[in-house]
Amino acid sequence: MLFERDNELDRLATLAAGLNDGSGRIVALGGEAGIGKSSLLEEFARRLPDRIDCFWGMCDALFTPRPLGPVQDVAEAMLGSGSSWRNEPGAGLFHLILAELKSRREPAVVIVEDAHWADAGTLDFIRFLGRRISLCPILLIVSFRDDEVDRDHPLRRVFADLPASRLDRLGLAPLSLEAVKQLSAESDRDAERLLEITGGNPFFVSEIVSSGSESTARVPESVQDAVASRLARLEDSHRAFLEALSLIPVPIEPGLHGSWIEDHEKWVEQSLRAGVLVQDNEGRLKFRHELARLATSQRCSALELVRLHEQHLALMLEQPNRFAAGEIVHHAKGAADAKAVLTYAPMAGAQAAHLGAHAEAAAYYETALDFIDEAAPEQAAELYDNWAYEAGIAINIDDRVIDARRHALTLWRALGRTDKIAENLRFLSRLHWYRGEAAQANRYLDESISLFEQLGDADRLAMAYSMRSQMLMLGSRMEDAIEWGQRAIATAGDPASVDVRVHALNNIGTAKLFLGREDGISDMRESLEIALKHNMHEDAARVYTNFSEYAVDLRKLQLAEEILEEGIAFDIEHDLDSWTFYLRGRLAQLRIEQGKLTEARAIAESVLEQPGQTMLMRLPARIMLARILLRQGAAGAQSMLEQARADSLKTAEVQYQIPVLLAMLEKAWLVDDPELAREAFTSLARISGDQFSHWGGGEYAFWLHLNGLDRPHDLGALPEPFQQICEGDPIAAAEMFDHLGSRYLAALCRGVSDDTTEISRALADLQDQGAQPAITRLTAIATGRGVARDTLKVPRGPYAAARANAYGLTAKEQVVLGMIAEGWSNAGIAERLSRSPRTVEHHVSSILQKLEVENRIAAMLKAQQDPELSQRLSKVEIQ
Repeated sequence: MLFERDNELDRLATLAAGLNDGSGRIVALGGEAGIGKSSLLEEFARRLPDRIDCFWGMCDALFTPRPLGPVQDVAEAMLGSGSSWRNEPGAGLFHLILAELKSRREPAVVIVEDAHWADAGTLDFIRFLGRRISLCPILLIVSFRDDEVDRDHPLRRVFADLPASRLDRLGLAPLSLEAVKQLSAESDRDAERLLEITGGNPFFVSEIVSSGSESTARVPESVQDAVASRLARLEDSHRAFLEALSLIPVPIEPGLHGSWIEDHEKWVEQSLRAGVLVQDNEGRLKFRHELARLATSQRCSALELVRLHEQHLALMLEQPNRFAAGEIVHHAKGAADAKAVLTYAPMAGAQAAHLGAHAEAAAYYETALDFIDEAAPEQAAELYDNWAYEAGIAINIDDRVIDARRHALTLWRALGRTDKIAENLRFLSRLHWYRGEAAQANRYLDESISLFEQLGDADRLAMAYSMRSQMLMLGSRMEDAIEWGQRAIATAGDPASVDVRVHALNNIGTAKLFLGREDGISDMRESLEIALKHNMHEDAARVYTNFSEYAVDLRKLQLAEEILEEGIAFDIEHDLDSWTFYLRGRLAQLRIEQGKLTEARAIAESVLEQPGQTMLMRLPARIMLARILLRQGAAGAQSMLEQARADSLKTAEVQYQIPVLLAMLEKAWLVDDPELAREAFTSLARISGDQFSHWGGGEYAFWLHLNGLDRPHDLGALPEPFQQICEGDPIAAAEMFDHLGSRYLAALCRGVSDDTTEISRALADLQDQGAQPAITRLTAIATGRGVARDTLKVPRGPYAAARANAYGLTAKEQVVLGMIAEGWSNAGIAERLSRSPRTVEHHVSSILQKLEVENRIAAMLKAQQDPELSQRLSKVEIQ
């Protein structure tokens, strides 16, 4: 029986009834362990109309979470128990479930329980489905223990990414004294004392009441005491049976029901009748309350726990095909069974990696590494290889990852495996490049190529050649990069292996694009198509990274928007943190080009705040943040620029050094510092002209022109807008930059013209962007030419609320947008806010212009899908 949950049940019922409009809602159901979340959901599901199906997914407290476990629970219930969907990687399975939900004639409820234990893939599923909630009539309910989800927990970030207008937060409150009195009415317990020691937690109360003790001298002070009291009254075999089952955090297969315990079938029946255990339709058991399971397991001594894990493991190994490898690993680890861990942890790791759950894959391999002393040398070397790869792409590239590769290298050398030695040298080269250690990276790669050439292994030699192509491309030696990439494909034979072709085409395409050759696009798209088709996650991430960098640098901003959105979603979906942060640095660069400095700053700062990143993963964001702070005239700009310059020099790659030096030229112009301009100019002059990309060379010429410096290089024909301003036609240049979407550069071009109308327009645009230093500089230039100060229309700064908003929305506009996102009409908004319809029309028109959308529907979708907007709108109150 539920107490004091009528309001929550009514709210859930109302939300379910409202699904008939074709769109869905999300409920974040929070509360401490034992507060009654599961009981509430079970009662809600029981009351649902027959036409509404309810699909459940459970997160389990395994040492390593089941990759996509709850998603597979939902898929099995929704798509059937056939195997057609089981081999789908995470993204494919997400789309299958979404397609099924969209095709249903009646609404549905999807419940993900205990999301505080969710693996990264399941969190991505919640984000994926939640951000498309307006597309299908479902109620997505996510329950979690709010006392285990702190502000840094990844589930918090998932909720922040969901459309605020579609998200309802329900928190379950503790029971009142009146409810505790009702619960304890048939016992001799003091209700006030019960409330005091349980805090009104329904589980704590019910467990203490059901303990049945007649003693009133001492009331148990924790759930551990309550469970202990209850178990103490059971027969020894019954208690041993429950203790055995308490080690299993997932639904318990009938074959694991403690068959070695006397009368275990009787104890199953009695435990079900007493409500200690519950049973699903497939005969699997679980404790009714997770706290009861934990409290029961904590009664066992360390030796007893090992013995029980051994018993479960023995049963599982009799029929290992019945159980997931990850579940076997759970008990093998608990039993300290090295042989079983070393057998099944690599299997579980490989399965997780295939699903795109690279963080879980790394965790499984790390479990195996705990028993590395028991492994044969070859198996140990493979484990080091696999863990280093998965940890390197899903966690961070720290000294442990480098050390693991070196351990593997030592073992392979002892085994005389030249092929593996060469392969690890190639991977070490990549890892040191990530850390900005270019000299070591090139040395390891040279050694790898030399060994592969001796071995005559065409495929692996081809991959090493492709790696050389990549290093040359990263060093801005594009013609050489193309040559080595083509050499790699030729070496691999006809047809080249998938691995070689996808890697080499990426290098070749990137190099071509930065040389201004549009045929590189087809190479990039082919590389991406192959990578996605064959679930080559890291290769796909590399295409997204290089393609987005090209699109931003060459001012193909709409293409950049599409690639970055798709690439970041892909990286997050597949635990590719090493790539995600890099791409977000490029997203910050895109926002800078678009003149969205506030949003760009938030993105760059969020990347730099993430712990455990290598210098190279941080560098794009650091360079961008330095430029943002310069353009905003913010504190810390100089120190950030100095740090970016120091880091770029460590990489020995001009692709990082050039943008830092261009930022120095920009600063020199903004503050009118000829000495700083000459310093940056001197450093840039040392870089060969052919190492500038086509558009990078154009920006170089642009800043030299504004600083009154001559070009030391023959940069060839510049991109048209840069050519126009360098030839003295800033208005034509501004119009071209406007067409490209480069607001900041367009404003600067207008600002250095002789037309006071255009200068005023530039100042207004820069004011809207928050670029005060450029306003100050352009005003000084204009007045220095004799333009009267009062002829320049410098607009008043935006209100504080607009400055704080990435899109420049005022506080009132944020309120109106929030109401638009909830489906209010203009007339309804006017009535609710006590404003005239014409005033609301003005607000809506301004919102559409600032969001750069054409209509209310587009504004609604943007408000729901853009995390920056949805987070802010959720905090805005109608006054």
